[in-house]
Amino acid sequence: MSKSNKSKIHAAPSNVGAKNKGLSYEEFMVLLLVVAFLLIDFLPYFKSYEIIAPQFLYLTVINLITGLYIYSNPLLHQQSLISIFKQSYIFSAYVGFIVLCSISIFFAKNVSLGVVSIAEIFVVLAMVINFAILFYNKLHLVVKVAFLVGISAFFQAGTVLYNFNVLAENKSVAEALHSNFLKGNAGNINILAASLLFKIPFIYIGIINFNNWKKWFFAIGLLFAAAVIFLISARASILSLIITSIVFLTYFIRVSERKKQAAIQLLYLVLPLVVSFFLANQVLEKAKSDLRFVSTADRLTKVNVNDGSINRRITFYKAAVALAKQKPLTGIGLGNYRVESIPYDLYSDISIPLHAHNDFLELAAETGVFNSLLYFSVFVMLLFINLKRLIKTKETQVRNIALLTLLLLIVYGIDALFNFPFYRPTMQLCFSFLMAFTFVNTEKQIEDKNSLNKKILLGFVALCLLPLYVTYHAYKTSNLEYLIQTDNINFATSGVLKGEDVINRSPKIPNVFQSSEAFVEYAGIYFFREKAYDKAIKLLDSANKINPHLGRPDFYKYLIANERGLSDSAYFYVKSAFYKRPISTNFFETATTLAATRRDTTEILKMYAAFPENVTKPKSWSTAYLSLNNAGYSKAGLNEFKGLALKSFPKDTIVQKTISQLAITNYIVEGQRLFAAGKHQEALNAYKQGLKLDPSNVYVNQNIGFYYFNLSQASAAIPYFKKALALPGLNNGKTEFFLGLCYVNVGDKVNACSYFKLAGNYPDAAKLLEIHCK
Repeated sequence: MSKSNKSKIHAAPSNVGAKNKGLSYEEFMVLLLVVAFLLIDFLPYFKSYEIIAPQFLYLTVINLITGLYIYSNPLLHQQSLISIFKQSYIFSAYVGFIVLCSISIFFAKNVSLGVVSIAEIFVVLAMVINFAILFYNKLHLVVKVAFLVGISAFFQAGTVLYNFNVLAENKSVAEALHSNFLKGNAGNINILAASLLFKIPFIYIGIINFNNWKKWFFAIGLLFAAAVIFLISARASILSLIITSIVFLTYFIRVSERKKQAAIQLLYLVLPLVVSFFLANQVLEKAKSDLRFVSTADRLTKVNVNDGSINRRITFYKAAVALAKQKPLTGIGLGNYRVESIPYDLYSDISIPLHAHNDFLELAAETGVFNSLLYFSVFVMLLFINLKRLIKTKETQVRNIALLTLLLLIVYGIDALFNFPFYRPTMQLCFSFLMAFTFVNTEKQIEDKNSLNKKILLGFVALCLLPLYVTYHAYKTSNLEYLIQTDNINFATSGVLKGEDVINRSPKIPNVFQSSEAFVEYAGIYFFREKAYDKAIKLLDSANKINPHLGRPDFYKYLIANERGLSDSAYFYVKSAFYKRPISTNFFETATTLAATRRDTTEILKMYAAFPENVTKPKSWSTAYLSLNNAGYSKAGLNEFKGLALKSFPKDTIVQKTISQLAITNYIVEGQRLFAAGKHQEALNAYKQGLKLDPSNVYVNQNIGFYYFNLSQASAAIPYFKKALALPGLNNGKTEFFLGLCYVNVGDKVNACSYFKLAGNYPDAAKLLEIHCK
């Protein structure tokens, strides 16, 4: 091997020389099909709610086209391919993993979610086999593949940066950081970062292997991709970028005998990383929008248990472990984490957990602990085999492909530990490259004249075709979710769709949306808006069977009962909604308000106790405290409940304000009672006690005004009425009307007329205006 070859990452000289004449048809098709697969990162949403559904449908179609191409091309039907898969422990473990995933579906509460997930796994399996067949005896094409991947990364990252820059210039950097532009076409900033990351090892190969404009092109592509990753500030992605860069630089310097020449080569790699780091941090410094977008260094160094992102992941992990303990052998069923984990993750009222943010824990929960370990073993074997090839193999091409595969493994492995690449098509593309390169990257690859059995080939085409029905219907479901979200039917009184439209579209698979809500729940909401209550209740009951953990179907049944005047049923359903989702402040406030009208203090205390300890917020305490007071709870009980808050939230402003507000209300009520009893001075003292607690309380000032007015002391009443009007909260014209009367009594007709006009439609305001203001 020549010295120049040792400093480059490419195929052996014999292969390179043989290909200088141009591409063969088969080689051209390999590259064309790779381009087709890479296009998933540029697909439009096609009116789907999530990009996942059209991506998996697209991959299914490309797999089928690839399978038909392989079937129709005898040059690819080499019998030796069978031995590659048969002799691979990795492939055997992976197939065993898929079998156990399939079995887990029989133990799932929601079979449709399992069917969709297993269909997606079969899409990936077909993609792995397709890549292995395409690259068998054609690994010399990897440098050209790197060029194609580099183009993909250049345009993917370049588009994101362009849109980001336009928004930052027109609005602000902070808004640009939080906009959808920083998600690209991935649907999520972490997924975008990961999808760019798996392309960076290919870019490194391009930088080392190409010259002239291509080397500069790859350097710019690396700068763009790294800049997006640094802007996103995802810890896992930054960690992957650092590790892959160090591994690649270390290996390249180690194998290069011409160190000076190697150092110059590496400048095309190092400088884009350094420049992108400083440019991204300069942008983040301008924004200072929140703790996430501060600086890359801060994101990596300031990792602590109080970090919201880390806390969320810990909650996800605990939920996955708890579910895995339930059914350690079979799991809860593939794809069912998004529904079954809801009761275990009462952390946020805004969102629910769709994934555990760790593929291995999520798969342990869904398919059993053993199967998760089997899946993990696949990555251990990938690491061991490729490390062995990198260290011990003498052939340059094998070592270089092993290095590339190791870099892909680092990217995918770190993402699997902190995110959910198992369910993301763009990362499954990375996984397919990783697996296929491992299978076919051997020292001795022979041209086998014995063709594969036609039945095997037909079986493979059938494997490519098998997921099509499911991925198509999954797309249709996502399209329906998009239409419903566009209607905003949760808040709008009507939409473009009708209840019957939702039923007629009736997606077969899956029966829940990305939000984990059953589609029949939304059909019920449409019928509720249309006042077709019986149909709505039937569908809401069905939704409860599909996902019993959200409480929303019961809340809509409460609304229906309320509109029908069925108070007992309304109370029952709103309590049921809260106990199914005992973190919802909306459910809690509604339920405690109803409980207060029924003087059901026991239920209020019970509902407050149902809030998880780690998320019992001062606002919830405040709601319960006011409801207990309205329900007539004893003073001793209220004082005890108040003491609970002062102990748990001693410095919280919401708690202090609520305690003050209730005390003021009680002073007002007491003042009104004393005045009615003829104890005028005692009444005034009560009002002034309230005023002492909060001089800007509108109702205290208003009541003192009425106090003086009723004692025929108009001049004393005027300043209190005017102060009350200067504060927010009064809008019925009553205070203006009585202020006008005060001015009549002091002989100021100008002001009297002005306030009678401001009183508007308040009773007798127009009459007095006519009498005094002609």
